[in-house]
Parts: sequence; structure tokens; C-alpha cells
Amino acid sequence: MKISRKSAIHTLTGSLLSIPFVGMSRSRKDLQNFSQEFSSAWKRSLDYTVTVFNQMPEEHLDYKYTPESFSFRTQFVHCIVFSSLQFAGRLEIKNPYENKKDWNKLTKAQLADEIKGFYAWVEKVASEVSPERLAKEEAFAGGKLQVWQFFYAMENHIIHHRGQAICYLRLKGITPEGYVGW
Repeated sequence: MKISRKSAIHTLTGSLLSIPFVGMSRSRKDLQNFSQEFSSAWKRSLDYTVTVFNQMPEEHLDYKYTPESFSFRTQFVHCIVFSSLQFAGRLEIKNPYENKKDWNKLTKAQLADEIKGFYAWVEKVASEVSPERLAKEEAFAGGKLQVWQFFYAMENHIIHHRGQAICYLRLKGITPEGYVGW
């Protein structure tokens, strides 16, 4: 792989600019407002996730673009199951999705309700975590981050799978509805 001087400088500059955000920590006082701040972003995420999910016709929920890929349905189920497992394990709380029903038998309306229920559960969890716990550092992806940052890491995980779902819509000839921004 050949890297040009210009490319190397752009990469280095971008890396240096991101350093303040990587080590970003917040004081206990700052974290008293976390729930309200997160709730606003989380509600927008819910709106967009449900918008994307609802665009796929029910008869195509199990569509896969290759045999080994997730189905459209599984993109959303994975977000619920993986994220709830991560939150429950890290925060030592009960996981409401630990012994869930057969996800493949849910209708589109039932799965939409599960998505909404999951979002409501995470918002409730965020509102109940103490500022001390939010400030605690945890191991994550080979590094460390504070628990409050973990909430956004899980949202980022959902964003990834929602983006995948948008590709599935396009592969089925569906033009996705416009982006629901922050």
C-alpha cells in the first residue's frame, strides 16, 4: 500500500483533531444533565429507526442480499438483543430480552412494538444511572470509555445497522424516506 505525503498529513491532522474527543470525560455535575441530553438524541434515533423499519413491506422482512448476511429483520433484532445484553452486563441490571420469543415469528407490527419498547427501556435505564456510575470508566473495544459514552457507542452500533437496513431498502427498489437529523 502506497501512501502519499498529502494523504499522510490529512490522516495525521484528522487524528490530532480527534484527540480531545477520545479522552473526553465529564464531571459529576455535568453528568446530572446526561439523561435529558441523551433522551433528546435517543428520541431522534427512535424516530429514524422506526421510519426506516416501516418502509420495508412485511413480505420482505426476511430479505437477505446474500445467504450469509443478516436479514432486514435481523438488523433490528440484533440491535435490540446485542445492545440490551451490553447494557445489562455493564450496568448489572436485568435484561428484558434475555429469554425473548422467536423473533422470526413476529409480525412487522409486533417487531415495530419491540423496537419502540427497547428504545423506551434504554431511555429509562439512562434516566436511572447515577452520575457516579456514568463517570466510571469501563473497558470497551480495546480501550476505555466512561459509561455515559457507552450509551452513545450503543447508539452508534444502531446507526450502523440502520444504515445497513437502508441499503436493503434500496436493493428492493425502495427509495428511503429523508434523513431524520439531530
